[in-house]
Amino acid sequence: MANFQKKKVQQCTHCNLWNSSSEALTLTDKKVWQGSHYADFPEIIEDGDSSEFTHESVTDDADSQGSVAGLVYRRRDGTKWIVAWSNPLTENSKVYIAFHSILPLIN
Repeated sequence: MANFQKKKVQQCTHCNLWNSSSEALTLTDKKVWQGSHYADFPEIIEDGDSSEFTHESVTDDADSQGSVAGLVYRRRDGTKWIVAWSNPLTENSKVYIAFHSILPLIN
């Protein structure tokens, strides 16, 4: 007989972002697909500091429930740090992180 485990429903996503980039990171963009649109995402993360926040997955005004969002932080040199997570109530959780740097063109 098969043994099925029911996924534990998570009511929030707790994030701890640590900056060791040698420059401050500034929040330049955010997108919330599911969860609270009123989350208090850190605006600036200084070099050597970490910043914690909780993104609530269940909201009264949401048609779909879960914690699915993405943030874009930028350094002064234009390098972007993208962090996104998908913590839907009915699927497995995922995290995505990417770094994009702007390189000068060489003629």
